[in-house]
Amino acid sequence: MPRFMLVTAAARPHWHHAARIVALLGLGLAAAGCNLDLENPNSPPQNEVLSTPDGAFALAVGMQAQFANSIDDYVVTNSLITDEWGTRSRALVSYISLFTGQNIDNSYLVIESPWDNSYQTIRSANTLLANVGTLGFGPALTNQFTALAKLYKAMAFGMLIQQYQSVPIDISVAGPALQPRAVVLDTVLALLQSARTDLGQVTDADIAASRSRLLGAGFDFRNTVNAMLARYQLMAGNYAEAIAAADSVDPNVLSVLSYPIPERNPIEDLAFQLAYVGALKSFVDEAQPGDQRPAYWVDVSAAPLASNPPDSVILPLKKYSDPVNPEPFPLYLPDEMLLIKAEALTRLGQNAQAATLVNDVRTQTSSSVDQPVAGLPALPASALDTQDELLAEIAYERRYELFEQGLRWEDTRRFGAALTTTPTLEFLPVPRSECVTNPSHPCG
Repeated sequence: MPRFMLVTAAARPHWHHAARIVALLGLGLAAAGCNLDLENPNSPPQNEVLSTPDGAFALAVGMQAQFANSIDDYVVTNSLITDEWGTRSRALVSYISLFTGQNIDNSYLVIESPWDNSYQTIRSANTLLANVGTLGFGPALTNQFTALAKLYKAMAFGMLIQQYQSVPIDISVAGPALQPRAVVLDTVLALLQSARTDLGQVTDADIAASRSRLLGAGFDFRNTVNAMLARYQLMAGNYAEAIAAADSVDPNVLSVLSYPIPERNPIEDLAFQLAYVGALKSFVDEAQPGDQRPAYWVDVSAAPLASNPPDSVILPLKKYSDPVNPEPFPLYLPDEMLLIKAEALTRLGQNAQAATLVNDVRTQTSSSVDQPVAGLPALPASALDTQDELLAEIAYERRYELFEQGLRWEDTRRFGAALTTTPTLEFLPVPRSECVTNPSHPCG
């Protein structure tokens, strides 16, 4: 079964937990540098990697590993720049800078890593898309390869545009120009829609037949494509399309990135092995009375951790804290789909339907999959009968349902600071290394 082969925490340099090399199935993969055009000198060239069907399978698994290894890079910025995480006494200066919004340096690896690691995934996806049709796979398997590559390319671009205000899209040219947010979101949606079309030509039996070689453990192909369509249609303001995509996601299915023993979940590594971060106690204190979700994410009974800056109060994480049996990271949570529909309906003026969905999330006391449940009473109709009331409650529900999932920063843009929090940065700056190597977008 494909495994996300991660470098162990002990082997990672402590000056940055995300500086790592992905190894899989004994095969090194080409990795992009900051100029989007560097290769790992210890790897065979990409045309050799894809000269055989086995090379294509290895690259597809490696692409998934690259994205899985980038999760902490996306969550670090989202959680420290908003109101989710604080920095502990051992935290690097760069982490403290994200948390405080002061002394930001675009040469910090926390600034560079989301960029570099996203483009590694994108380069792998591009290589698959360019070559898989030449390897003699039948139509069913070819469509699965292309759908997988488009999906991961879309997710990498989607994460990028939540971190940076503009990013390059066409990395096949020298000095690619930065593209604005709307163009990048259109690219993400086009890739996802194309991936869904590819999968429409594949049966469930076809997916099952290739699963053990192609897909990561716990990954659900169709539901992930539809969930990402729902997420990014909402971000693009396409509300009817977001509702339709969310309706296509099975609420009883979880799709995850797995970290098999002896590897570590990157968030567990960051919070416990390296001891850089913890949850802000305000996340617990500001929950509505009786809300069960803070205790799902955070060790609410623990003593506060030593912090830097010392005036912040932080608690240990609970979710993703197991060093022995690394927990998977969900690509989406099913209740995110309910909240996407609630928000889209609200913005379309369909308040009564939206209110029903909000209360469905609030009153949930159990789930068939591993996700938080609120266990709160339903709100009366009078508390959810205006758009302002609904958006305020949806923003609250998203805060407690989707903690440390890499979505909070984007929520501040859609809902505004009054309903969320004031982020310490509007966007990450373009990394210094990219400014140096790409004259199309020099840094100030």
